[in-house]
Amino acid sequence: MTARRVIVAPRPRLARAARRPAGSQSLERGLDVLESIAAEGGEVGVRELARRCGLSPTIVQRLVSSLASRGYIEKNGETQRYRLGHRSLALGASGEGAFDYLVAARRELEQLAHDHHLNGFVSVLREGRAIYMLAVQADGPVAIKVSAGSEMPLHSTSAGKVLLANLADAEARRILGPRKLPAITPHTMTDPATVIASLAKVRRQGFALVNEENIPGVLSVGAPIRDRTGAVVAALSVAFPKYLDSATTLATVTPLVTAAALRISRLLGMPSAMVLTGPTGSVCGGT
Repeated sequence: MTARRVIVAPRPRLARAARRPAGSQSLERGLDVLESIAAEGGEVGVRELARRCGLSPTIVQRLVSSLASRGYIEKNGETQRYRLGHRSLALGASGEGAFDYLVAARRELEQLAHDHHLNGFVSVLREGRAIYMLAVQADGPVAIKVSAGSEMPLHSTSAGKVLLANLADAEARRILGPRKLPAITPHTMTDPATVIASLAKVRRQGFALVNEENIPGVLSVGAPIRDRTGAVVAALSVAFPKYLDSATTLATVTPLVTAAALRISRLLGMPSAMVLTGPTGSVCGGT
């Protein structure tokens, strides 16, 4: 059987918050545990949490069990380590219906991971930075691992381009800056003017495509998630190896992603007059 390959994307390290004044001891301890998991940016075990928080493993185990039961953290059944859960991520999302779109997006991405071996993500733009809110690893031979709360490049990812395309060119130009952008792979667009020019096509077709611009050998498709006003609140994206199989290409994956983003947007009350477009520019979806 072919070994499962995991590609780990780099993530920033978050500084721990200062300890709060004394109050409810149980609440303080629970928040310390939650903040330690958030600061890790990935998964962390009970003993490591106990060391960081200055608590016994028994107490930490009781706290993580309570947090997990409420959905604020999740346990990885394979590693027995903990990461932020959907309720914590929902608290970090702003705007009406934020919790709903994360729950709906997880359901859509898990289906894509299971049925099509696609790694899926939800990303948002916060203060000029693109942040992963949700990541679902593919149910297949290659998994791309990122951590919720970590930052992603705007210029080399399909989700980043979707988020940039929602802005006016002047604002996108301000965020990218005037200097040459990092060449993450030989295929990365490094000229800010070239990236800005490419956004017109993203707006017109309703999705963004990336061909080995962020990870060598990996392709990506991103589409916008819109709320009841039609505003883009997040980007839904998937990534997959270039040679996963002959039936998995940018052309075959694009309608899967745009349809999933459309379903989520409709749950948020996106106006029926607004639709995403298909890979040929034709209307995708109904009323």
